[in-house]
Amino acid sequence: MNDTEVVIAGAGIIGLSVAFELLEQGIPVRVLAPTDETGTATLTAAGMLAPVSEADVEHADLIPLALDSLARYPDFIRRVEAASGMTCGYRSEGTLWVALQRDHRAELEHLLAFMADRGMTAERLDARSLRKLEPALSPRVVAGCRIPGDHQVDPRALREALFTAIRLRGGQVDTATARGFHAAGEKLTGLWMQRPGQDEREWLPCERAVLATGAWLGKDFEGALPACGMRPVWGQVIRVRGAPVLEHVIRTPDVYLVPRADGRLIIGASSEERGFDASAHAGATYELLRHAIAAVPEIAELEFEAVSVGFRPATRDHLPVIGATATVGLHLCGGHFRNGVLLAPGTAAALARSLTAGRDTPELAPFSPRRFETVT
Repeated sequence: MNDTEVVIAGAGIIGLSVAFELLEQGIPVRVLAPTDETGTATLTAAGMLAPVSEADVEHADLIPLALDSLARYPDFIRRVEAASGMTCGYRSEGTLWVALQRDHRAELEHLLAFMADRGMTAERLDARSLRKLEPALSPRVVAGCRIPGDHQVDPRALREALFTAIRLRGGQVDTATARGFHAAGEKLTGLWMQRPGQDEREWLPCERAVLATGAWLGKDFEGALPACGMRPVWGQVIRVRGAPVLEHVIRTPDVYLVPRADGRLIIGASSEERGFDASAHAGATYELLRHAIAAVPEIAELEFEAVSVGFRPATRDHLPVIGATATVGLHLCGGHFRNGVLLAPGTAAALARSLTAGRDTPELAPFSPRRFETVT
């Protein structure tokens, strides 16, 4: 049973990471990758790996998985890059939290107190020290801190490297969308899938499958799944480019700025309940640019490249669903909200252990899909 093929429905960072980990353990996989990537969270994500910076706004059950996943990142990146021959833009300079005025300073003090209470590391910095590290910061900076434990990765580069690594490791990638499943008794027998341009569905026999379709989990899908209330949370980021102006990720309570080695800069991120509305909005663009330029005035001189909109997948309780369902062989892996890139290695390792063992492992207990026992 443990050597049978696992079908992974979904080709975002979560689904591909699970596929890669299974292949690393000698388990054959088939990935179903939709062609319509509108709103795909991975393609919009800035790639901050920041469990320390965001610890005060995360559910307590999520923090251990986030810290475990961050600790796995260096080895995960090493293995993906070795398998693919590609680079993933992994960087470890840390994050600079910056306060530009009194209210910002109050939020910073709250964050520092929270981290100190949980034994997390941050280095307080005055305005002069901050501008010595990042000369492009605004003269309005009044205080801040450096969080060395926060890292970053380029999600688009990582996704392409995972695709390549999966193919080179012998995994199959089909251009198709999962449309439903069928079970005999309580056991999975296969998935229905649909290829681009075809109205009819195809039958794909399988005994084990992982649904990792992001915000679309359960949407236009035939078969009873746990009622986790998956929904898209609209987010917008701006991409600009030019001569590099920053070395560190910069965060204020209003905006984050994520530099790439090639001079690109990611500015994010808005968050609204708009359903599957993939359009960019002028107001959100204006607010992001206003806050970004207030923190780093030189951004006004950079070339505007693009605005990207993505759908963060959120469950009813804002915790992921990772693990087995009531249908034997059918697993869910989604609902990572704004932390999909950060949680990918930890999620993939835990789910791979679960699939190998034939049962959910203890670390997945808080995220079991069966906490939503009512089915739709």
